[in-house]
Parts: sequence; C-alpha cells; structure tokens
Amino acid sequence: MSRFLLAVLFLLSACVSLPAASPAPAFNVITHPDGPLYASDKISFEVLPPAGLDPSGKTIQISQAEQILDEQPIQPWGLGKRNQATFYWVWDTAGLAPGPHTLTFTLLPDHQSWQETYSLLPAAALPYPEPQAHWAETPTSCCILHYVTGTAAERDITTLADMANSQAASVEQNFGAKFQQQIPLTFLPRTLGHGGFTSDGLYVSYLDQNYAGSTTAQVIHHEMIHWLDAQQGGDLRPTLLAEGLAVYLSGGHFKEEPIFPRAAALLDLGWYIPLRQLTNTFYTSQHETGYLEAAALVGYLIQTHGWQQFDAFYRDIHPAPDNLPSTALDTALQAHFSLDLAALETDFLTFLRAQPVTADQRTDLRLTIAFYDTLRRYQQAHDPSAYFLTAWLPPGSHIRQKGLLADWLRHPRNPINQQVEALLVASDARLRAGNYSQAENLLRAVRLLLDLESRPAQ
Repeated sequence: MSRFLLAVLFLLSACVSLPAASPAPAFNVITHPDGPLYASDKISFEVLPPAGLDPSGKTIQISQAEQILDEQPIQPWGLGKRNQATFYWVWDTAGLAPGPHTLTFTLLPDHQSWQETYSLLPAAALPYPEPQAHWAETPTSCCILHYVTGTAAERDITTLADMANSQAASVEQNFGAKFQQQIPLTFLPRTLGHGGFTSDGLYVSYLDQNYAGSTTAQVIHHEMIHWLDAQQGGDLRPTLLAEGLAVYLSGGHFKEEPIFPRAAALLDLGWYIPLRQLTNTFYTSQHETGYLEAAALVGYLIQTHGWQQFDAFYRDIHPAPDNLPSTALDTALQAHFSLDLAALETDFLTFLRAQPVTADQRTDLRLTIAFYDTLRRYQQAHDPSAYFLTAWLPPGSHIRQKGLLADWLRHPRNPINQQVEALLVASDARLRAGNYSQAENLLRAVRLLLDLESRPAQ
C-alpha cells in the first residue's frame, strides 16, 4: 500500500475517533465513610458538579485501572434536592494494599476526566468498635429494633425497647389508628440531622454525646407519627401539615413545649413566616420556626374544626396544576372549610395574638433557634454528612444486609469537632434547665470557634 493511501486512512480514522479526554470543571467529591479510609472499606461517593453546570443528560463514571466501577446520573438528591451523582459502596477495597490508590472520574457524554487519589490505612488499624461489631436486632410488640453491637444502643436496648413500645401506644391513642405491622426502627450510633428521619424505616440517633440536643422519646414519637400518617394515605400531604401534625401530636418538636404560646412568640420576635411562603418552601425556611408554626396551625385547625373534619380535609388534598403546595392547599381549604389560605392565616394570626407569652418562653424560643442555627452552621462546615438537607442516609435495609458499619459508626473526630460538640451538649443542657445566660455564653463560644476556624491561614 502506498504511503499516500496510508496517510489518507490515518486521517480518516482520526476524524471518526472519540475526542480526547479533557479536564473536567471543578467537581467536589465526597467520600463515605467519614474520616480516614481503611483497606477493607466499601466506599461510597457523592460527586457534586460545579455551579452553573446543566446536569441534564449527564452522568459520572468512576473507574480504577481501566475497570469501570459504576456510572450514575447527576440528579437532585436529599431533602435539599442538591444536584449530585450518588454512588453507594462502589469501591470495595478489601484485599487492596494500604497506601495511595487513584480513581478516574469522567463526566459523560462530555468525556471530561479528572483523577482523585485516596490513601488507605491498614485494615488492622480499624477503630473500635468496628473489628468486633455487627448489626443486631431485637423484636418488640411495636417494632424491630436494629442497632450495632458495642454501642450505647446495645447497652440500653431494654430501656429503648420499653420506650419504643410506650411511644407506639401513645401514637396509636393520639392518632386513633393502629400500626399495620412492626416498625423497622434503627438506632444510629452517630448524630445525623437533628436526630431523626423517616424513609424506608425510622432512624433515630442514639449515642452518649448526641450534640443535636433532641430527646430520644420525643424523636421516636415524632417519627412514628410520620409512619402512621403515611399508612393512612392521602394523594398529597403538604410538608407543612405533615410536619405540623407530627410536632402537634408529639406535644413539641425537640422537647415537650407549649406550642401555641411559643408560636405566638414568633410574632413578638418578628420571625413569623407567611403561610403561603412556608407552604412552598418548608424545608429551606428557618427550621424551628417552620416546624413550630406548622404545629400551631395544625393544632388550631383541629381545635377549631375537630379531628374528623381535619383528617378528612388533610386526606383530600391533591396536586395543583402549577405544582405549588399552596395552591393545592387553597383548593382543599375551600372545599372543606369555605376559606382560602389567606383567610385561614387572618384567623390564625388573630388566634396567636390572643395567646399569653411569658418572657421565659420568648427567651427559650430565641435561644432554641440560635442553638439549632449554630448547630447547622457547625455541621455544614465540619460534619457535612450530618447536615439535614444533604444527610448521608443510605437505605438501612441495604446497609444491614451487606453488614456495613462504617457509614454510621465513623464521624469526624478532629479537635474542632470534639470542642464544638462538647460545647453544644453543654449549651443544650443549660437551655433545658432554664439557665439561659449560661446557654447563650456557651453558644457564643461555639460561634467564636467556628469564626476562628473559618479564617484563612496567614
């Protein structure tokens, strides 16, 4: 074959070949479990695209030494609907030598690639209690309790079983309905979010140093309300009403509290959120304000119209053409109570303004909101897997089937974590005891630590 023909064939092949991989824009890759990684871990990844990247039709592929580990789409994830590609336990490091290992991440179909290098510690160095720990379960009349051996939950499992049964009985009585089957209830040996979630089961943080400041029985009751509520059905249960119902029937959010006076205190403090806004942006609104306001609204509706009429209204809400929860709520309110959301709010505000509010109630509310705002600031900066809008909460049934422990056993233990968490625990204790000045001083100390830690190095 002539040199001319060879040159032509080379040019043709170059024209049809795939474009060469080019560096991807700055993605943020989060690994799980938290902290150091060990040669034996099954590692998960969250791959966050840079701001401005249109995720439509795009996927992320992870490979190691030419072997493709997995490929996942970039899509909204978690309560916060953060765009990310989520990879559950795709990198099995069992049998790998300790030391550095490099993975390749590729944005498709753009064929833009970059590499990340991870250092694995020896499997023999796994932290306590992982080497001997395993998942265990204890059945009760209400629940199947899941927990990790060697943790506070195993130590206190008899007390927790009695607590779960007691809370389930209370929920059934308050709700006027029965659980259809035993509830899967997992006790997490680390703080996640504010201490409780409901998804494929109930998840409640239980550990000696729970810096989220929640009461275990209160959280169990709240999450059981969600479980039983979902069991009753409903085409659309707006978050405003679903969370409000759980707080109202639990007698408070993180603790027992006088719901109506505390909601009225929101008006005094200038923190009340208009109902239409809160209905449409519930989880991204100020957390404690939204939950308290929602509980007071549900309580007002129940006290005004009775449980049966409220429940009939609540189960008869349907998605609106504009997909706004507030529009759906307007329609259901008109059908059941002959008023819209604006008219309901007028009556609700009149009701709240008639509530007596003490100075202590106002102070307690102000510091409670300051406490949780500070806690979330800490989580976002130093314990991001725990931040409620993007908390790392893989399906518990899968974790147990695979015998995985590290996702929820490990958590950041740097000096800043230990210092801030100890201060948060102390501040919460003072707040619950009514020692408001001490609680506020401890919160100031936390904020000072966070400010110092966030300053750029000189």
